[in-house]
Amino acid sequence: MTRTLRSLMAAVAGVVAVAGAGARAQEPALADVLLRAEQYVADYERRFSLLVAEEHYVQEIRRPDTAAVGGGNLTRANPGGGFAPGGGGGVTQRRALRSDYLLVRLDAGSGWMPFRDVFEVNGKAVRDREDRLVKLFIERASDASFDQADQIMADSTRHNIGAVARTINIPTLALLFLHPDLQSRFEFTRDGTETVSGREAWVLQYKETRRPTLIKTSNGRDLALAGRLWVDPSTGVILRTNMTAADPIVRATVTVTFREDADLDFWVPAQMDEHYKASRDINDIHGLATYTNYRKFSVSTDENLRKPPGGGAGR
Repeated sequence: MTRTLRSLMAAVAGVVAVAGAGARAQEPALADVLLRAEQYVADYERRFSLLVAEEHYVQEIRRPDTAAVGGGNLTRANPGGGFAPGGGGGVTQRRALRSDYLLVRLDAGSGWMPFRDVFEVNGKAVRDREDRLVKLFIERASDASFDQADQIMADSTRHNIGAVARTINIPTLALLFLHPDLQSRFEFTRDGTETVSGREAWVLQYKETRRPTLIKTSNGRDLALAGRLWVDPSTGVILRTNMTAADPIVRATVTVTFREDADLDFWVPAQMDEHYKASRDINDIHGLATYTNYRKFSVSTDENLRKPPGGGAGR
């Protein structure tokens, strides 16, 4: 190799090294990304009072292949065990629901309360479609509206299959963990980079560290939440969320993927994937909800409107 060629290669290597160092220097710190995500969530909360969509919700009860899960079922000594990738032993029961789905904004930092009004089960209409939930909140957003919507929601839950109550399957719930009023309850760490919806995203692991926890068991025990968030580090946009709530009795995992809605000009839940496992049941419960036909409303509400007692997320 000639002296000229060696000198040229050394110069090129030096340029590459400097460029690499510059790229690393420009990468944001975790605190910067969390601040952008916090601002994104705070703005998200201001964008609507009501977010309305059509939900197609497929629920399945699956019998796992216990050999595939290496010892099988969830136990008190192994909380969260027993999931069989791909469903294992197959589907034993399936139900498809179509519903009007509402997310109603509560006080700042309190998140969104969901309401589901089923109008079709396995392709058969169970009522006339009349947007009755939307009318309740547009015509008079008050505690009375919540009471009536609760009755509609309670009636819709009778169509669920499986023995596990589903009260944390709110597609926007994990966004709330980045809210300025709640972020300090969680510990966040970076867990690499992945591509989601064509964007490079930071994967942030989180776990709830403060007591009492946001979520309680049916017996009133603290239930700390943990999971992952996929965040665009340059904008703070949340592309995907994952949340797990587990104790020795039951495990629930909810993963939500978001998409950009051009008509609404912001990101909305596109798909929610749920998995539930109870310690006394060999079966798994799976749910897959997809959301279309979004509409958003900004309505004037009673300034004293609060989350109804017992409402919101929990088990």
